[in-house]
Amino acid sequence: MIPFTIKGNNKMANEEMMMESESPLAPMIEQAEMADEDMYDTMAPEGSFSKKALNALVKSTNKLLPAFDQTPDYPTFSEDLTKLPTDFTRVLAMFSSAAADAVMAEAIDPEMSFQLEDISDDRSLLLLAGKLDNLAKSREFKRFLKEPAPEREGPVVEEAVEGEDMGEGEIEDLFMARM
Repeated sequence: MIPFTIKGNNKMANEEMMMESESPLAPMIEQAEMADEDMYDTMAPEGSFSKKALNALVKSTNKLLPAFDQTPDYPTFSEDLTKLPTDFTRVLAMFSSAAADAVMAEAIDPEMSFQLEDISDDRSLLLLAGKLDNLAKSREFKRFLKEPAPEREGPVVEEAVEGEDMGEGEIEDLFMARM
């Protein structure tokens, strides 16, 4: 065995890396991250997107990111694209979900919400940029984001554990509770 010394904080970093690589959860975490990446890649809008329209959307995105406690540092695009990057799609999906929730809570006008499926060209990018600008300026939307999420109402139904058999009556009760 060859003796070695690790200087400074590298020892902690090396120990953490060794623990992470030896962790039985590491493969599951990696698989979940890959599934997440695949999901957003599938959701990513496709079309003919010019650099100019993309960067207008980035500018609006950076205005709205602080409302989500995120740093407004999404980088600009240097070329035209035919598909939005997954990391950008993830941010837009977060905005879309929050806007939809705010509409459901009647905190904002339904016209302020959007669907990723509607993005297909420069016109739709610019329309979305305008919606994001409006959300960034909306006091109601910011107030909605600061409110704690409402607790779920209704009975708590215990989920069946895999491998556990449920009787016909229990299955019926479970379906009725979900309706």
